[in-house]
Amino acid sequence: MHILETIGAFILAIGILVLIHESGHFWVAKFMGVKVLKFSIGFGPALISRRWGKDRTEYVIAALPLGGYVKMLGEQAGEEVMPEDRTRTFEQLAPGKRFLITLAGPAANLLFAIIAYAGVAWIGIPGLAPIVGLVNDHSLAAQAHLQPGQRITSLNGQQVYTWEDMRMGLLSAAIARVPAHLETTEQGRLSTHTLPLQSLKADSVGPDFVGKIIGMEPYLPATVGAVEAKSPAAQAGLVAGDRITGINHHPVPSWESLARHIESHPDKTMEMTYRTAAGISKTIQIKPQMFLDKAGKAIGRIGIVMAPLPKDLIVIRQRGPLEGLIYGAHSTWQMSWMTVEMMVRMVQGFVSPDNISGPISIAEYAGQSAQAGVAPFLSFLALVSISLGVLNLLPIPILDGGHLVFYALEMVRGKPLSPAVVQKAQQIGIVLLLMLMSFAFYNDITRLMTP
Repeated sequence: MHILETIGAFILAIGILVLIHESGHFWVAKFMGVKVLKFSIGFGPALISRRWGKDRTEYVIAALPLGGYVKMLGEQAGEEVMPEDRTRTFEQLAPGKRFLITLAGPAANLLFAIIAYAGVAWIGIPGLAPIVGLVNDHSLAAQAHLQPGQRITSLNGQQVYTWEDMRMGLLSAAIARVPAHLETTEQGRLSTHTLPLQSLKADSVGPDFVGKIIGMEPYLPATVGAVEAKSPAAQAGLVAGDRITGINHHPVPSWESLARHIESHPDKTMEMTYRTAAGISKTIQIKPQMFLDKAGKAIGRIGIVMAPLPKDLIVIRQRGPLEGLIYGAHSTWQMSWMTVEMMVRMVQGFVSPDNISGPISIAEYAGQSAQAGVAPFLSFLALVSISLGVLNLLPIPILDGGHLVFYALEMVRGKPLSPAVVQKAQQIGIVLLLMLMSFAFYNDITRLMTP
């Protein structure tokens, strides 16, 4: 059932974004007086097909949902045009008008992102409090003297409300290759910390950037939510509500720290201290069972599940109508610029190409965000819409950006490029796009096979 929900969320998300993109082309073309022959969501055989309007435009939902298109009269060479429609062809338009029709698709995606992010701001999206739970030894976070229990309040002058705010701020600083200046509070004490992200090694920015490169994890209480029957935890007497405080005389500041201690001690007896829900301190001996992960590495497990987060660790911030729109515009600009900067840094070798996601990863994120609620799903749609808009603006023949270059050159030269040049450029564009898609699929498959 989970797989069906994921597939359904993916089809819904892609359908919405393709509809937005193609609607941009469609409405501007109609405004320019161009006759639209077909508006298709998806490719391949038509599942649903209807004709409406005085132009009898065919509206189609096709079998393959990965894309769509708007077919306008006169787009294809040698196409038969009735005498009464000769002034309504795409090709008879001035290059500036064709430029605007082509630009309208990506622009619609960016406009939708503004509205979607504004919706997120109005609804309010739950976020994890930006409290440090674990700092790895010798990591950048440790060198900056960050410590468990500190609450991050600002990053490079921007207020931080949630752990996601902090994560995105660090990613943005790393991509821009500038230092990250953090301000933290702990028991009323203010501290400042600097992460020298401008000196990161090439190819550093990738999945789990904060955990692997910065070396810190958010605070999640090490409180037991459930205990598996006949597990080491059950045999040792642990029950729901117990809070683990130490292992082998080392403090346990968070659930992440607890998990790492247990995983790194398979089949080895440990001394564990904990406090019951009634406040009674106890010490037990426990031996984690040994399991093999996907890579064949031995890890330990004791059979416990983390308790739900307490309300004081969940942050929900709602904004008013105007503030929400401002937030939507600012977030869209920030994410668009970050996307472009990431592409440039990827070419330069400073950002890992592992960040490129394909349909499988997008489907997973769609399913997860849809299950999380309306606001997370809107946030996901906004992010993918920005990616779709920016990607289509790349000056690659066959994409909207490639056509924009053709029309811009036509405006400068006073005449269009020759059909042979356009055809050759589009063949190159197809090869580049296939290479990009192949790499995205490779990343998806690698992620599925990686533990």
